[in-house]
Amino acid sequence: MTQVQKHSDLEEYLDSVYTTSHSTSTVSNYKVGITKFQKFLREKYDLNEIELVSKVKAEELDIYKIFRDWIVALDKAGYKPKSLRVCVPAVKGYLRYLGIKIYTEDFRTLVKMPRIILVREEGLTKDMVIRVLRNAPAKLQTVILVAIASGMRLGEIVQLKISDIDFESNPTRIRVRGETSKGRENRETFLTSEATKSLKDYLKRFFGWKEGENNEHLKDKPIFGRISLVKTVARKTDSHLSSSTVAVAENVLQKMLEHTLKNIPELNKVAENGRRVIHFHAFRKYFRTVVGNEVSRDYAEAVMGHHFYLDTYYALSEDKRREMYLQAEPYLTISDFVKVERNLKEMSEKYNELEDKFKNMLQHLKKNNILVPDSLWPKLQ
Repeated sequence: MTQVQKHSDLEEYLDSVYTTSHSTSTVSNYKVGITKFQKFLREKYDLNEIELVSKVKAEELDIYKIFRDWIVALDKAGYKPKSLRVCVPAVKGYLRYLGIKIYTEDFRTLVKMPRIILVREEGLTKDMVIRVLRNAPAKLQTVILVAIASGMRLGEIVQLKISDIDFESNPTRIRVRGETSKGRENRETFLTSEATKSLKDYLKRFFGWKEGENNEHLKDKPIFGRISLVKTVARKTDSHLSSSTVAVAENVLQKMLEHTLKNIPELNKVAENGRRVIHFHAFRKYFRTVVGNEVSRDYAEAVMGHHFYLDTYYALSEDKRREMYLQAEPYLTISDFVKVERNLKEMSEKYNELEDKFKNMLQHLKKNNILVPDSLWPKLQ
């Protein structure tokens, strides 16, 4: 079988993975795992996967032994157990696609996987996010604020279109289309006033978007795809992005974040699990932590798109869903202006309430001819 045919088999398999998951990160991880296996086959057995299929079917090779050898090789090379948990299912699926029978019970008995050691990740703080924003370019600033305010996945963010955003709603509402979400379900989420302002400025600068107008010619443009006004207006684009286009958009933003972090050495650190402390999924976790603490965990999980919670979420009235988000907004606002202003308003209201009570008390004392010692008057006035 030719290299072109092998490539075609792999691409067809990866297409089927994308059709099931609609996750470009899953496809990318699967491709990496399969590539590692192909390299192992060449170096250890001088075979490609097509030749392997023939020998396994002819009972010349034991597929379970090959998996054991591969896992041992990866483990010795320093690959983390968590990485193996992604690579191995990718290869199992691909070989099954090529016609090899791999039985789950036999695999579980005959092939042992290294245990995953659980390591706690360092959580993001508002100060850390502020420092990243100060050093980030405009596009990345907006993406980070949208991620923190909405709890969206990066793959969902890069597929956002201008028509998905309802700026007339308070708070600004985002329609997450089922075709772009990991759970394959439509849902809604919201933006803080801070994220809304940043997004509007971004759209005005790079797309010529005009507030208060219908911007009909821009409605199907991917917000975080091309930002050149000339190319965006002149180039016709499909309303649905291909998986490769989504992957490129995600990769560009990830590289932008990595480059930004290099300018802040103390934040460009790696956690015990081998991953950078600051990454896009960390912004999503930040949303879940903040909203879970200040509103409710169930609400946070639903807004993030976790299927189990969505039915309960949509049983709430539209006004109630907005009200709950507005309750969380001050804590999702990185600049803290909203929180400060709300605290000042609450303090002012409490002051006015105490002042009214004080005046009523004085009137009561005078009306009932109750004498107050002179030593207390300065404190009461």
